[in-house]
Amino acid sequence: MPDQSTALATAVSHVGVDVGGTKTHVAVVGTDGSRQDAVLPSAGWRRGSTFDTLENFDRLAATVDAVAPGCLHTRVVVGLHGLDTAEQRRIARTELAARSRGSVQVVNDAELLGPAAGYAQCIQLIVGTGAIAMGVDVHGTLLTADGYGAVLGDDGSAPALVRETVRAAMRHADLHGEAAALADPVVAALASAYRAASVADLALAVSTEDAYDWGRHAPLVFAAAAAGSAVAQGVVESAAEALTRDVLAVRSRGALGTVVVAAGGVITHQPGLQQAFAERLARHDPELTVHVLTVPPVEGALVLAAAL
Repeated sequence: MPDQSTALATAVSHVGVDVGGTKTHVAVVGTDGSRQDAVLPSAGWRRGSTFDTLENFDRLAATVDAVAPGCLHTRVVVGLHGLDTAEQRRIARTELAARSRGSVQVVNDAELLGPAAGYAQCIQLIVGTGAIAMGVDVHGTLLTADGYGAVLGDDGSAPALVRETVRAAMRHADLHGEAAALADPVVAALASAYRAASVADLALAVSTEDAYDWGRHAPLVFAAAAAGSAVAQGVVESAAEALTRDVLAVRSRGALGTVVVAAGGVITHQPGLQQAFAERLARHDPELTVHVLTVPPVEGALVLAAAL
C-alpha cells in the first residue's frame, strides 16, 4: 500500500472509498498516477449506523476530504457497509453529492469486490463484520442474500460466529450438563473472555452487549476449532454451509458469473473457513469457483471511479 504520509503533489484524478464495519479506507489518485491512502476507524466518524443521523455524512465527507483537500471536487466512488435498500442508496448518494462538487457514486461495499479482482461478472461475498452475498441478473437488477445484521442474520460473520458459539454452548449444556459444556475449549475461552462463571452467565453477558462487539472474540472460535473443539468446529462448518446457501440463493435467482469473489476480515484470514466454504460450494455447484480477494476492496472503488 502506498505511504499514507505522502501528500499528492498533483491535482486529484479520482477517489475510492471503502467504508467497512470497522474501518474506512480512502484512496486518492493524482492526475500523474501518484497515490495517497489512509485507513481509519469507521467509529471515528460514524455514530451508530450510517443512516442514524445525516451528520454521519458530514463527518464522512470531512474524513475523505482530509486525506487530500479538494478531492471531493472530482470523481468519487464510495462502497458503503450497510447500504441495503434502494432508499438508503438514494439517501447516501444525495447526501454525499450535496457535500461534493464532483461526480459521486455510492454502492454497497460488496459491489467493490468484482472490480477489485478484475471481473466484470461475478458473485460477490463479504464475510467480515457483516456477511452478504451479492450479484446482478441479466437485467442489471441487484440480488442479495443475508446482510440482515448480526442479531438475526449475517451468518458466517465475526459477530455471528460468536453468537452461534454461545447458542451451541447453551444446547450442549442442556443436553450434556454445564460441566461438559464448559469443558469444551471454545466455551471455556468465551467464558473467560466475558468473565462468566456459567453458561447462563455467558449468555447474559453476550445478550447485553452490542451485537457488533461480539465479533472481537471470533478469533477464539477459530483457534479453538484448530485445537479440536467440537463446538467450535461445528460452528465453523455451519458458517461455511450458511455462506454456501447465500451464494446459491442469488445464483438461483439469476445472478451472473461463475466466480465467487470473497473478501472481508473473516474469510480472508481464516483458511479453514475458506476451505470448508469452497468444498461445500463445489459439491452443490461444480461450475462455481472461489477467488479470495488479495488486494484491498478499495481497489474496486478506484476502478469504478476511474470509469465515471
